[in-house]
Amino acid sequence: MKGIGFIGTGNVAERHAEALRQARDARLVAVWSPTEAKRRGFAERHGAEAMESAEALYARPDIDAVFVLAAAEAHVDEACRAMDAGKHVLVEKPVALDDAGFQRLRKTSARTGRICMPSHNYVYAPDIRRLGHHAGTGFLGRIHSLWILCNQRQSQSLGEIPGIVLNDMMVHPAYQSLFLLGRPRDVSAVASNVYFESGNDDQVGLTLTYADGQIATLWASWATEDTARDPWTVTVKLLGSKGAGISAWDELKNNDEPEPGWDDAAYWDSFLWVQKWFLEECLGRGRAPLSSLDDASDALAILKAARTSIDTGRRVPFEPLPF
Repeated sequence: MKGIGFIGTGNVAERHAEALRQARDARLVAVWSPTEAKRRGFAERHGAEAMESAEALYARPDIDAVFVLAAAEAHVDEACRAMDAGKHVLVEKPVALDDAGFQRLRKTSARTGRICMPSHNYVYAPDIRRLGHHAGTGFLGRIHSLWILCNQRQSQSLGEIPGIVLNDMMVHPAYQSLFLLGRPRDVSAVASNVYFESGNDDQVGLTLTYADGQIATLWASWATEDTARDPWTVTVKLLGSKGAGISAWDELKNNDEPEPGWDDAAYWDSFLWVQKWFLEECLGRGRAPLSSLDDASDALAILKAARTSIDTGRRVPFEPLPF
């Protein structure tokens, strides 16, 4: 039985804790976050121990791995401290905020021999892995285009955060595109406001072009719910010369879920799938993550190129962050 520690007890930690309940050979042992009342309440809800410090959590011999679920600016420091303490780490998005952070993570992982896996949860669903497999084997022929579409109206309170759709939502299509097609040649992006009362962007579209002619269209809107018969709530589609494949979030519904598009099962299950790969494949069988630190770095580079394209109105060459 693997012992798991959480750094962070916010909303994403709740989702990870619920998913971890379904693990056969792992359990949540201890948690830490800066606010005492929050960490104690979280620990009580999930049957764990609230630690007085992150150092105390890292020092526990019954913890094999740490989920770094804290604020984004703390991810690199906490992941490196956990690896230095001999723990494997699963790190939430964004894994790091700049190239220096990624370099620290790579060097610490190499020096300690500990796994540092980005929690790129939308990659690990069986249907996305199946798309990636068949794209790689040539079953679909030469891939012509990739479409990743997300339409989920969010609360006005989220619109108070500038750049939230590009930075918080578009990161998912970005790392999915890397998993399915690899690095693009260049990035073109647009953004607009049609819903947020703050005036901040609530719709963002990216066009990625590739050296062999492929085009990926990545679309994220927090302004609109798709109420059509076949909703583009979260849809991934690959089109090739010999076939096509699709992954959509409207395939499994519960009566308590809103109609027509939002599928809580697919969202919640994404945390289960990423944990299963981390625990069973990486820790259990020594396999590599499907989406690596290099992919996390490349996803950040795509978003940076998109920001430049939005600001300048130009197509921007993709440039990986320096290692």
